[in-house]
Amino acid sequence: MTMRYTKLLWTVALGVVCGCAAFAQNMFLNDRQQFVGTATITITGWGSANGQANVSSPPFSGVAGAGLFAINPPQQGTGYVACVDLANTINFGSTYAYEVWLARGRAGALAVLYDTINWNDAAQAVGFQLALWELVYDSYNNPANDNLFEGNFRVSLTNTTSGAIAAAQNFLSQIGNNTGPYFYLRAGSGQFQDLILVPYVPEPASMLALGTGLASLVGLRRRRAR
Repeated sequence: MTMRYTKLLWTVALGVVCGCAAFAQNMFLNDRQQFVGTATITITGWGSANGQANVSSPPFSGVAGAGLFAINPPQQGTGYVACVDLANTINFGSTYAYEVWLARGRAGALAVLYDTINWNDAAQAVGFQLALWELVYDSYNNPANDNLFEGNFRVSLTNTTSGAIAAAQNFLSQIGNNTGPYFYLRAGSGQFQDLILVPYVPEPASMLALGTGLASLVGLRRRRAR
């Protein structure tokens, strides 16, 4: 591991933060649709190329590591997550318990871009994370405010991975007003980061049909037993 990556891990694991998770909470309250269940996951490390971003936001200002995180075991068909909560921290190698919620919003539209992004390119991986933070902390319900140099969430060119800001602005311009489904991982205690699963993997139609069929069969058996 290089010294640069060591510093990034230190930022993710022990970064000093202030304020509260109010912005992530607002996104969660606006987007949540259905409680799915609970999940206990381990953040095993980076799940993509990664870099750094020099950000200024209500809960945190400074240089933060950015990129997808890898999780184990996978959840809802994916083994990757992205951070939506700069007010708290996580430690690589640590295990956390989450509530899993099906949600719908602009974060879902951003996650749809997953297959178009080169996750081996640090600029694109960091750009995705910057676009997501911009949604959470500044422009979630107003695409007109999708600007990483103004508003509540701002990014400095200094100490930010080269090309990441341009990539983030490109991703934001692609999603516009669009929304999409996604899974939100909510930290019940609020002492560690809220996350979203990336990408959103819908339940196969065959499984939905199977579930409906099983439910009908159970209902039929109950009626016959009466």
